[in-house]
Amino acid sequence: MKKLLLAIAALAVLSASAAHAQQSNFFGKDGSYQGSSFQHGRSTTFTNRNGQFDGTSIRNSDGSTSLYDRNGHFTGSVQRQGTSSNPLTGAK
Repeated sequence: MKKLLLAIAALAVLSASAAHAQQSNFFGKDGSYQGSSFQHGRSTTFTNRNGQFDGTSIRNSDGSTSLYDRNGHFTGSVQRQGTSSNPLTGAK
């Protein structure tokens, strides 16, 4: 119950600050709108094509990024390697 209330409070804060967030839109190969992301400092919130909350990523101080689904469950992480500009492929 405590985790649920914390997740709801976090969503409320993220929603309230969405007007001040940097937004990026995503489109499919056919040019159709797929969803958006909103950057809030060290976290990024993702919405689907209907504008519904879809998940969050949080950049950690150790250089990793933690990923959470729409229910706030941890789904995995990515660790950045080296100083490349592309953390997933290592290409510069």
